[in-house]
Amino acid sequence: MANARINLPDGVSVEVDGTPDEVAAVLEKLQSKKPRKPAPEMAAPQGKGRGEIPTLIELLKTEEFFKTPRGLSDVRDKLAEIGHHYPLTTLSGAMQSQTKSRNLRRFKQGGKYVYVQ
Repeated sequence: MANARINLPDGVSVEVDGTPDEVAAVLEKLQSKKPRKPAPEMAAPQGKGRGEIPTLIELLKTEEFFKTPRGLSDVRDKLAEIGHHYPLTTLSGAMQSQTKSRNLRRFKQGGKYVYVQ
């Protein structure tokens, strides 16, 4: 029986017991594998899913988009500029949730709701 301890470049240590042919086969497989690249960090959410709209609204807040009163269509248009297209019916519920959690203030102006920080 052959015994081998293999230290890989990524810090993993492998100990192999077996016949010399088995150890050589494992060593060959480990050497032929390419090291994996770490996943790149994302600045903005990529997929459609729960929690994406609040994250985008937070992004607009940091850009001081809500310094002046903004209507739902303004929010929809701004999100469309950065590549996120939502119908007004989807945004209305999300914006109402933002006001309930006190992230934004909402009031009526000209018969329509507007949002401000």
